Amino acid sequence: MRRARRLLDRLLRLVAAGVCGSVLGACGAGSEKASQPGASNEGDSVEPRGASVGEAPRGLFRDVTKESGLATFRLENGARGERWLVETMTGGLGFIDFDNDGDLDLWVANAHERSLDPTAPGTASDRLFENDGRGRFTDVTERAGVRETRYSNGVAVGDFDNDGLQDVFVTSYGRNTLLRNTGEGSFVDVTESAGLVEIGWSMSAAWFDMDRDGDLDLYVTRYLEYQPGASRSCVERGERVYCHPRFFRGEPDLLYENLGDGTFREIGKRAGIARAGPEDGKGLGVVAFDFDGDRLVDVYVANDTTPNFLRKNLGDGTFREVAFEVGVAVDENGQALAGMGVDIADIDGDLRLDIAVTNFAGELNSLYLARTNGEYSDSARSRGLATSHANLGFGTALADFDLDGHVDHIVANGHVDDLVESISQGRRLYQQEISYYRGAGKGRFAPATPEETGPALATRAVGRGLATADIDGDGDLDVAISTIDRGLILLENATPADRRRLAITLRGGRSGRDAYNARVTVEIGGHRRAYEAQAARSYLSSCDPRIFVALGEAERADRIVVHWPSGAETTRTNVEPGAITIEEP
Repeated sequence: MRRARRLLDRLLRLVAAGVCGSVLGACGAGSEKASQPGASNEGDSVEPRGASVGEAPRGLFRDVTKESGLATFRLENGARGERWLVETMTGGLGFIDFDNDGDLDLWVANAHERSLDPTAPGTASDRLFENDGRGRFTDVTERAGVRETRYSNGVAVGDFDNDGLQDVFVTSYGRNTLLRNTGEGSFVDVTESAGLVEIGWSMSAAWFDMDRDGDLDLYVTRYLEYQPGASRSCVERGERVYCHPRFFRGEPDLLYENLGDGTFREIGKRAGIARAGPEDGKGLGVVAFDFDGDRLVDVYVANDTTPNFLRKNLGDGTFREVAFEVGVAVDENGQALAGMGVDIADIDGDLRLDIAVTNFAGELNSLYLARTNGEYSDSARSRGLATSHANLGFGTALADFDLDGHVDHIVANGHVDDLVESISQGRRLYQQEISYYRGAGKGRFAPATPEETGPALATRAVGRGLATADIDGDGDLDVAISTIDRGLILLENATPADRRRLAITLRGGRSGRDAYNARVTVEIGGHRRAYEAQAARSYLSSCDPRIFVALGEAERADRIVVHWPSGAETTRTNVEPGAITIEEP
């Protein structure tokens, strides 16, 4: 009864806001790989007919942290002045419908007070906040039986056992944790029985079906071989500071094959992702997507100070490293950057997925645009991201937040060293504003003005994880950010209700319940754009995997084609605005 009341309340609010177009097409979603015929050549623009190309609405975001109930959270990273590296790299979060009531709740990773010995359990636990369907959250950590007191870093959400309930994988310093959703409003730790027992410094993780067998496998990035207290300390101008990662060896990433019986097998070495040298990769961000259209899911990893990875899936349980080959390993000058967060989107409407990576202060954020020959070009400077060098970016998202038909780019910024202002004599800031680049058409961006975004983005903080989701059921994407200094920040999207929109939820069958990496092509007025369903993106975070589409002045979407990971295809035509669910046949 409680769930029914929530769903009815949401439907009434959507109808009132003009989001749900009809009772029959009222509330749901979908995705897979776009075919190339009709795609534009590199650099060409594909503009949805009738989409507004103007500025974003004034005051696009409102800071609703206090009224949302999330202001009580404070990240415990154990910083006590020793400046161990683990303290400044944590801060993940993930949206999850843990109670299956149709709205997205929020899981927040929390480290603990023992940064000197992060492998020992602490007293601070991860937190779980239940959403009431209107974007108001209640801390239900204890009620849900969540007691995750390891030194948590990242959150990856996925239904690994295909029982219709979303589970949580938490990356940590030490051993990671897999929490199975019981369906009774609680979770149980199944890490040991599932075989996920490897030890190290794990960061971002991505659920994906690497072998097309219908269940989710797991890629885990790992950072440095580092032991607080036993590793070297670093000093600048007489002050102890956080050490540069170049002083430490990288740790090999992990790849877990889902065996379908609730257990996993680590196959990194066999699959070819084990690294050869100590400087070959220091992974922070990850996104799994099909970059080359062969219907096999590949993995892109943002590495810190070493070349990024692009692991091409060969379809036989192995991967080949192709980042240099296709142009996504380094910047336009051939330099490896300090990759942090990563996201993908069809930025220029050519049915190919482009890649954005956030980097260190003094470096441009990377924007790798996909070309017709299967390669990429680093186009950050030419596409409007030249001002990004002023900040140190972590969590990020590519999405059409203002529903004007163009992909926007948001970044959570914050330095890694709390002494940077004095050491740099004010040239660098520790607390930094959130960056928002408005999609300006033709695959270009323009820094948004404070009048466009509202004052919420101007507040300085030490940003880390960033996750997007429609928290209030109005059909646009809101933003949650975890910070080192301010706890959580929740930004409510204030896009006017009269902007027509479509929210697509995918439900897999043969492809697995979550339908991660299904590719969706949406056609409006003869123009098409590609999307890929995936929750793992940004930095240490898990996002709303639904597909959100702006219709502009069009009355409906002419055609939606879903290419499922299994190889099946589903087509919908003349789709009215609102929320729809597309199920795999």
